[in-house]
Amino acid sequence: MTQTIELPRERRKPVSLNPHVMIIYSLPKAGKTSIVSQLQDSLLIELEDGGADYNEACVIEAHKPSEFENILTAVENNEKPYKYIIIDTISKLDAWSEIVGTYNYMNKPQGQKFNRDGREMILHTDSRFETVHQLPNGFGYQHSRQQMVNWYERICALSSNIILLAHIKDKMIESKTGDSVEAIDLDLTGKVKNIYASRADAIGYFYRKGNQGILNFNNEYKVICGGRCAHLNGEIVISEKNEKGDIITHWNKIYI
Repeated sequence: MTQTIELPRERRKPVSLNPHVMIIYSLPKAGKTSIVSQLQDSLLIELEDGGADYNEACVIEAHKPSEFENILTAVENNEKPYKYIIIDTISKLDAWSEIVGTYNYMNKPQGQKFNRDGREMILHTDSRFETVHQLPNGFGYQHSRQQMVNWYERICALSSNIILLAHIKDKMIESKTGDSVEAIDLDLTGKVKNIYASRADAIGYFYRKGNQGILNFNNEYKVICGGRCAHLNGEIVISEKNEKGDIITHWNKIYI
């Protein structure tokens, strides 16, 4: 039986104002953890060793993928107790996904002989262990990529406000004049970068200028950033140090 669909006849107003998922990336030690740690009613899931040791925040640490999975489950079971969920960093998740994706492949019928010594499974702590990224023709990347997609979908369901922190990597691109220039890029593997970037509502590049912290949403050829939210454009002063050296944040400019 064909379902009757009533087609819209009028334009609707926007139904979303603030970003549900925002990616913030920067050079190491730029201070992105310091600014997100000041968000009230937030949970900072710290994946980088010692990454939040110098910040006052509601922090829980994960040192391996299984611990991260357990944290996600705990938040799920507590019915979204936080207004903000912060992952520091998805670059670390990307590294973990290569190992998890390898085990996922090993448990599939086509991977039953991969990383095996007879019937014995070779573990990732063994020097003989190979990851799926070493499979011919790039076939194995789909397994680590799928793990990153699975994590993304679970993370996004944990709160109405998700902040994903990431590192940067440099790359060379061709400018409009044909010259090769150094560009700033998200430190994520291959298609994972495109998937995360396309699904996020906003991507901001964080850097410091004097005593100010700047979130750049200006989408230029040297910087990957931008977003769907009308108020997130250009450069926004997200933090500054006062005379005492305390960091004052302006999250009301992001979540209005």
